[in-house]
Amino acid sequence: MAEDPNKPSTSTKADEAPLFPPAKPGKRVDYGTNDTLELLERIPSQVVDLKLDDVLTAVKEVDNLCDFPRCKTKTSLMGQDCQHCKKRFCFKHGLPEVHGCGEEIKRDERKKFLHPKPLKTVRQEEDVKNAKKRLDAKLKDMQLGRTQKATGGGSKKKGK
Repeated sequence: MAEDPNKPSTSTKADEAPLFPPAKPGKRVDYGTNDTLELLERIPSQVVDLKLDDVLTAVKEVDNLCDFPRCKTKTSLMGQDCQHCKKRFCFKHGLPEVHGCGEEIKRDERKKFLHPKPLKTVRQEEDVKNAKKRLDAKLKDMQLGRTQKATGGGSKKKGK
C-alpha cells in the first residue's frame, strides 16, 4: 500500500541521518567551508525545515571562523573586517595583501593619490554633512515638541 505524499510520515531515514558528518573525538565538525552562504547553498530547504537546530549551530560556528580558506581560527572575540570584500579574518589573514584584496586596495589608493578631491569640494562635503546633522537635530526637537504639546494640551482642556 502506497503512502499519501501529502501526509507527513512519522519517521524517515532522512530525519534520523545526521546533517553533517560526525566529528572525530576531540575534533570539531568539518563543515567543508568557512563561508556561511556557501554552507547554506549546499543544504536543501526541506532539510533546513527538518533540522533547523543543526543548521543554526553550523552557521553560528562557521560565522565565528576566519573567512580565509582552510583557516579555522575563531574570530568571535578578535578579528578584522575587510573594507573591500566585507569578510571577517583573523589577525594572521587580516591584511588585504594576505587574503587577496591587495590589488583592489592598491587601485583605490592610486586613484586617491592621482585624482585627489579639491580642498573646496572637501569643505563643501563637510558643510553639507554638518547641515544634515543640524537639520536632523532640529527635526528631532520639533518631533519631541509636538508629542509634548499633544499630551499637555489635552489635560488643559479638561480643566476648563
